[in-house]
Amino acid sequence: MTVLPIATFPSKRPNEVVPDADVIVIGAGPAGISAAVELASAGIHVIVLDMQPAPGGQIFRALEANLAARPGTDNLLAALGPTYNAGQALIHRFRATSGIDYRPNTTVWDLRADGTVGWLKEETAGYLRARHVVVANGAMERPVPFPGWTLPGVITAGALQTLIKASRLQPEGRIVIVGTGPLIFLIADQLRRLGVRPTLIARTDRIQDKIAALPKIHWAGIPALLKGLNWVARLKIAGIQIRTGVSDLKAHGSDRVETVSMTIAGRKLELPCDLLVVHDGIVPSTDLAHCAGVALEWQAADSSWHPRTSLDGQAELAPGPAFTSGPCRIRISGDARRIGGADAAIAHGRHAARAILAELEHTTNPRGKSVANLSAAAVRSAMAARPFIDAAFPPGLAGQVPDDETIVCRCEEITAGSLRAAIREGATDMNLVRGLLRCGMGPCQGRSCAVTLARILAEANTQKPTTPVPFRARPPLRPLPLGALANLTGLHPELAQVELLEDKPEAVMQGNDHA
Repeated sequence: MTVLPIATFPSKRPNEVVPDADVIVIGAGPAGISAAVELASAGIHVIVLDMQPAPGGQIFRALEANLAARPGTDNLLAALGPTYNAGQALIHRFRATSGIDYRPNTTVWDLRADGTVGWLKEETAGYLRARHVVVANGAMERPVPFPGWTLPGVITAGALQTLIKASRLQPEGRIVIVGTGPLIFLIADQLRRLGVRPTLIARTDRIQDKIAALPKIHWAGIPALLKGLNWVARLKIAGIQIRTGVSDLKAHGSDRVETVSMTIAGRKLELPCDLLVVHDGIVPSTDLAHCAGVALEWQAADSSWHPRTSLDGQAELAPGPAFTSGPCRIRISGDARRIGGADAAIAHGRHAARAILAELEHTTNPRGKSVANLSAAAVRSAMAARPFIDAAFPPGLAGQVPDDETIVCRCEEITAGSLRAAIREGATDMNLVRGLLRCGMGPCQGRSCAVTLARILAEANTQKPTTPVPFRARPPLRPLPLGALANLTGLHPELAQVELLEDKPEAVMQGNDHA
């Protein structure tokens, strides 16, 4: 496949900003890496921006460093298993592919639909522009507030994996794992390999969920299902206790978690606990897409928003005013689009890249269509297990909204009771609640509290149910030092001339008029 290099594109129109690259890829996980390699191998100039110090994303985090430290890390690599080590070839190819301008330790704090990306590295920030942007910033664990979830010693499964992979730390003491989804089996098996025995694996899913999900099994998803069954079998052989149908989770303690309580089969169980690991499934990380104005769809069964895209990741903009004009230059790939795991992310990154190549070539040749069809088929095959997994492991901890005393917004320490009080007083809109209580205004910018607030609003509006609409997005998405902001590079004069969007809730505006 032959693609025009950036230098030979037609000369720019008057006042048009010269792009810094053909494609900017955000994220160096499986989807971002595969997209960058596919594009650069075809002669495309690619810039890859990634928050992490090395490529691999969450699933292959610190793989290069752990391989370089052998034989001291042999036990760790063996414990993390073939799923982790499988990323070696992918990362090696990424490093070896010329034409990729890889920029680690770089945070993206702004994204616009016209291909403009705001970046931050240490104390320096600026803007880059490209003809296309691939958003491959992955997924996040579904935030699930419950009593005691802010106590030290309560962490998510993903956080525990990060400590094991990147810091080579090994947990000690009485470990309780609570939640649902294949990840809890994987991490429990990895702990077992490290010689750490969890006291209890408490699953919120039930055997009835598995029976109901049986019709959704697809032959292409059978290998993934067998992998999960293998994890469960090894845990049971090791004598690790596994219980199902768990509810009413609570963590107790003063300065840190000391005990954990839950209800199993109608009976309350309380046991000592030094480390509580929780996991209630994975949802797309939508903050970048939302900032760019991409339409988000609420998935009620999944308690999350998903970006609206075509199969090749082409994003659809939400209706209404926007900071930019013209076509949307954003494609969303991997788990940032649909949760599917590493293999599906690799397949989709390649598929999104091929769609971009076809667009840059302006080609309709049969070979190009054939390649696109093959990559689309690979995506569908890699996602084949997902319908069964979604049905077999429904959200559990997120099945009920938190009680009044539970903190929902960790950044501002706002309880569910405070949110409900504001709603009773007439704040029936996400943005109005944010304006009144600062929920969603902290460093996480709503990533941890927006979904729970949406569910609390839905609880209060049962007579007039509406589709939850997220907070209005605005940059910076991540903390941005004032010094970096004052010395932005790549700031085009026309970029700074944007119309102020009407972003104040009507009730607040009226209140200000009377002040």
